[in-house]
Amino acid sequence: MSISKRKLKDGTTVYDVREYVGFTLDGKRDRKSVTCRTLRAAKAEQAKLIAMRDSRRGRSGRCTFSDYADRWWWPSTASLAASTRDTYEKEVRLRLRPAFGNIDMRDITRPMVQRMVDGCGTKKVAEKALGVLGTILRQAMGDGLVDRNVAAARYSMPPEGRKRDNGVVLTTFGAMSPLVSALRRYAAVDGGFCLRLALLGLLMGLRPEERYGLDWEDVDLAGHVCHIHRAYLMVSRREGVHDLKEPKTELSRRDVPMPDDVADALRDAPGAHSGPVLVGAGGGRVSPSTARHRWSRFLGWCDAEGVDVPHVTIENQRHSFATSYLHAGGRVEDLSRILGHADIVTTYRRYVRPGYEDAARGVGGIVPRV
Repeated sequence: MSISKRKLKDGTTVYDVREYVGFTLDGKRDRKSVTCRTLRAAKAEQAKLIAMRDSRRGRSGRCTFSDYADRWWWPSTASLAASTRDTYEKEVRLRLRPAFGNIDMRDITRPMVQRMVDGCGTKKVAEKALGVLGTILRQAMGDGLVDRNVAAARYSMPPEGRKRDNGVVLTTFGAMSPLVSALRRYAAVDGGFCLRLALLGLLMGLRPEERYGLDWEDVDLAGHVCHIHRAYLMVSRREGVHDLKEPKTELSRRDVPMPDDVADALRDAPGAHSGPVLVGAGGGRVSPSTARHRWSRFLGWCDAEGVDVPHVTIENQRHSFATSYLHAGGRVEDLSRILGHADIVTTYRRYVRPGYEDAARGVGGIVPRV
């Protein structure tokens, strides 16, 4: 097509770009128009539209899932967190590309998506694959390539599958005492690493990645508060191996009160008290995998020494704090803020896990004899 020059009523000169970029869903030629302030910008936009016509949609009007994902969707994820890009790349490589790679984006149907879902081992895997597919299709809708998002439909899901953690959650602070006592004994073995790791979760409710990202500069021992404003995650080598990033949500950036037991454990930590609070073998920030291995060694030490402790995972230490806090009489509104949740519903749904004994104890203390 062309670039045309025109003047607005206020005397400003603009440049209109018009190019055919392929075909609409009903088979008609699709023309795009862009208005730019300068001729240079107009030429750049024209080049983009020509590339859209020749590459994204293809000269025949055909655009496969692989073409769209590689040429248009993946570059748009450049500003996302490395851990998010890792998840996207894995789902596309393992599940979406094998299912839809050579299929035209406009020809992806619900039966095709159901077959992809049927090939997933568990419900959680299927939900993650559907989530990524939905993200891609939403962008394709915005680009005018498809008119619906079939990933948003309801599908028959695989079974739940085995949970990643062992399900052990401590529901009262009193139930933590044997574990904390063992950790204090084990401090003579590992310098208190596991004690600090656990108390930051059990008594403050920090996420594992928030504990790994915590620096001494974020710790105010005199004021008994930790300033949470970063997270540390493992990612692929392609994304840089480790990712030190902003917290999960805006409300995750918060100040968390520090109980006396945590302050004592941090105050007694060896070293210069600068840089990361949880240190790896090389003196730098500990990696999540190293932290898990150290925690596993601690639990193995307890078994070898005949010390009976609950085998709570690093992840479930946070869940244990949430449940114990409420059972101790804490307000759910305060707990939600401590945990860094966007709303109270998230706090109830994901982190409050009262067991039968807790429910029975509550009924026994509230319901009178009549």
